[in-house]
Amino acid sequence: MKLYVAIFDDHRLLRHFLKHYVHFGITEFHIAAPLAFAACVAEKSRGYTVYQYNDYEVANTVTGSVDAVTAMRMATQGLDEWVVIVDLDEFVEFGESVYDLAARTDAAGRNVVRGIMYDRLATDGQPTGFDDQSILPDVYPVRSRLTKDLMGGFDQKGVLVKGHLMSRGAHHKFHGEKPAKEVLLEISHYKWTDRCLARVKQAVDMAAAKGIAWASQYQNVLDHYEANGRFVWESFGGEVRRPAENVQAGSKNLTI
Repeated sequence: MKLYVAIFDDHRLLRHFLKHYVHFGITEFHIAAPLAFAACVAEKSRGYTVYQYNDYEVANTVTGSVDAVTAMRMATQGLDEWVVIVDLDEFVEFGESVYDLAARTDAAGRNVVRGIMYDRLATDGQPTGFDDQSILPDVYPVRSRLTKDLMGGFDQKGVLVKGHLMSRGAHHKFHGEKPAKEVLLEISHYKWTDRCLARVKQAVDMAAAKGIAWASQYQNVLDHYEANGRFVWESFGGEVRRPAENVQAGSKNLTI
């Protein structure tokens, strides 16, 4: 099964990302990245089946554009083909093979399976770094609803999609979607790393320059950190848990 992702200015999660998704049955990765990252992406993806595209605009992904991913899909995805669509910092905890999940969803006449983002944080609430050898759930053991409860954002996304459904609000919803009736997939969201504050500030500036209303959501994050000197994860539902621990994160009980 194919997976589509765009990379803008930070490729460090790529080795972890590839290993995670191969485990669930992804066999082919389509990656849009700046030409300046071409060599790094090639090095980090050695041993995997990766198709890299360096001629698509990816900077606008910061403000919610899906143009690069859509272009890759239109060029390489079959009209009735199931694929996975995620950001580089989104690690879906499928709980089973993506092929099995797609087959059950297809048999039920549905064409989208959604996930909920659970933001992963370090226990001290500080932006924390990692490397290729890090075990991400150990570095970021806190599972929280930062996107929903602190930012005020919409934290559901379509992650398993059949055919050429077009985006209706980033990849949160799609035109013509017939989603599985309940969302039980967990997305471990590894956004809050050592570079997150600079990236959030960049998102605020870019969104504000375009007059995008949700710039204020990212500003909420900056204001929270400035006021507290840390992410106070206890205030937005945070718990110390490994991904999928004691929660219905797998898809075996998904109501389709």
